[in-house]
Amino acid sequence: MPTSDSAAKQAPGMKNDYPAQVYPETYRPPEYLAYLERAVVAIRTVRIVVYAGLAGFVLLAAYGFFLIYQLTYDTHRMVDQAVRMTEQMQSMAQIMVNIHDSMTDMRSNIGEMKGAMASLDKSIKQMDSSVNHMANTVALIQHSTRNLDQSVGPAANMMNSFMPFGSGYPGAPPYAPPVRR
Repeated sequence: MPTSDSAAKQAPGMKNDYPAQVYPETYRPPEYLAYLERAVVAIRTVRIVVYAGLAGFVLLAAYGFFLIYQLTYDTHRMVDQAVRMTEQMQSMAQIMVNIHDSMTDMRSNIGEMKGAMASLDKSIKQMDSSVNHMANTVALIQHSTRNLDQSVGPAANMMNSFMPFGSGYPGAPPYAPPVRR
């Protein structure tokens, strides 16, 4: 029995990792088997890397799916907001049409007011002329009354002297000529 550690680790009936009865005692395994054993270890390492990469890919794919889901959800919300904004813009457009109509009505009303103001201005000028005529007429009445006072005043003054409380008539107020414009 061999005394080496590798021989001790081998299962009974095995020699150099091969069944002892298959190969004779002097059998030496081919050199490529050592390379194959190293290849097996390398493949295990590659398998670990591939599994780790596959797990990373699955995580990234899940995260990518989540991001795409969020993007579609946000896009849906954005479309809803755009629809609401479109409705509000249509409402604002209708309000602007109403404002335009109101402004057109105001322009026509202002045009009518200009005609009414011209008529009102004409009426005010006529009233001013009438007030001036009345002032002149009152001035003439005042003048006539003064003339009447001067005619009747001396006789009335003589009559006032017979009255017990009469102080005498001072005469008519001075003449105020009409205002000229």
